[in-house]
Amino acid sequence: MGADADSEEKGRVERTSVKGVFRLEFEVPWPPYHVAAYLIDGEEYGSPILVDAGAPSEDGADVLSETLGAVGYEPKDVSDVIVTHPHSDHIGLVPELREAGADVHAPRPALEQVRRTEEELEAGVREVGREVGYDGERLDEAVEKSVSSLERNRRLLEPDAEGTHELGYGEFVAGGRGFEAYRTPGHQIHHASFVTEVGGVKVLFSGDALIEPFRPAALHTGIDYGAFEAVDAFFEAMETFESLDVDTVFPGHGPVFSDTDGAVSSTRDSLNELLGETVSAVSSVGPASPVEVTEERCGEIKYPGQLLDVIGALGTLEGNGEVEYEKEDGVRMYRTI
Repeated sequence: MGADADSEEKGRVERTSVKGVFRLEFEVPWPPYHVAAYLIDGEEYGSPILVDAGAPSEDGADVLSETLGAVGYEPKDVSDVIVTHPHSDHIGLVPELREAGADVHAPRPALEQVRRTEEELEAGVREVGREVGYDGERLDEAVEKSVSSLERNRRLLEPDAEGTHELGYGEFVAGGRGFEAYRTPGHQIHHASFVTEVGGVKVLFSGDALIEPFRPAALHTGIDYGAFEAVDAFFEAMETFESLDVDTVFPGHGPVFSDTDGAVSSTRDSLNELLGETVSAVSSVGPASPVEVTEERCGEIKYPGQLLDVIGALGTLEGNGEVEYEKEDGVRMYRTI
């Protein structure tokens, strides 16, 4: 995603099945190689709104201008940006939109998370990283990546800047339009999903909490306090989605869909499959650290999500009484019960 790439390849727009909602796709260098933001046009309330803001790019202003231009808008026309969660591919173009005059809305706890000090984050990563089986250079690298992500997300989101608004979960108004925010954790601990009505159609912006073709990784907090709660949190989010009565779902990745119950069911199936594979891996290699359990389940650990899935699964399995652990030199060593 360097500046020498053709910006037309990095952002595109398409009409959705709901009149007044446009899908803006931005290129990312990891599967599924795109991230979606959604523009609600200003026909009903006179004020275009963006839900999420795409991936960062060295030529982000050009990408944003060309993408919005495809539907007849300029960045200065967007009055408000609503953020589902503080991952860089969903807040990447917030600085360009803020500079053009948009207000930014994000869940209060997500903004508090971005305000954390580097020292506080490092303490959590070192403690949990050691528990999962990291040491030495591997642990230092996890700390470095986590601190770098915090600094990047703080720079993109600017939690204390003028025009940044804290959302509670529940009803709120942005750009004159009413929304309802629901906490839907698991993929990210403070993830919010938003329900509103557009042209008489009740829609859900689910971010990365509910996607139809696949289950997002249970990243939750990353290697940090709360990592072992990730899968329980994901199941909690599915209960929330199951309670909603919506017509169309606009996710952060994958296609727009209408079968909310089907997506919830497939996500639960995937989580249960993860639990089954994790307990089998513990049975095969235990007593074993979460890193060793992940290597047994996945082979080589290629993506952070593989380890974080297993960490969250181990937390759920422990709560279910299926596994237990003892600490050896600060490392959790799991075995089946």
